[in-house]
Amino acid sequence: MAGGRGSRMGNNKKMLLNINGVPVLYRIIASLRGAGFKVNICITKNTEFLSDIEGTNIITGTGNYADDLKYSLGLCSVPALVLPADVIFSRNLLKSFIELSDKVRTDIATLKVNSELSGISIFFRRPEDKELSYTNIEIEDKSFFNLNYQDDYIRARQYFKQ
Repeated sequence: MAGGRGSRMGNNKKMLLNINGVPVLYRIIASLRGAGFKVNICITKNTEFLSDIEGTNIITGTGNYADDLKYSLGLCSVPALVLPADVIFSRNLLKSFIELSDKVRTDIATLKVNSELSGISIFFRRPEDKELSYTNIEIEDKSFFNLNYQDDYIRARQYFKQ
C-alpha cells in the first residue's frame, strides 16, 4: 500500500528514502520477491510517481485506505501479504511472520512488532461484506522501523548502517 501523503514526515516520497543507498520501497520489493511473492503496489494521486516500477503490477486506488485495501485484495489471490510502503524490516522478521501465520487458523494474521501494530498483514480470505477473524502475531525485533517521522528515518539509517 503506497498511497499516503506522508504528512507526518512532510514527504510523500518517504518510501524512496535511502537506507544504505537503496530506497525503502526497493528493499521491500526485494524482500517480497526473495520470499516468492508477486508484487502489486496500490498507488493514489499522491503517489503517481510510483506508477512505473519495473516488475510490479500497479493498482490505482482512490486514497481511502479501507476501500483501496478491499479493492486491491479483490485483484489478488489469497493468501495475500499486505505491507505499507514505508516500513523497514529484516528478511528474518518477514520470514518469521510468514511461518507463524501459517500456523494460526484465522482469516487475517496481523503483525505486531515490539507491541506496536506494524501495518503488515496476511489475508487468508478476502474482506467481502462480512467480518473476518484476525489474530495478532507478536514478534520482538529491533530491525523494524515505520517511517512516520524524521526521527524514525534517522534511527533506521543508524541501525542498518551497522
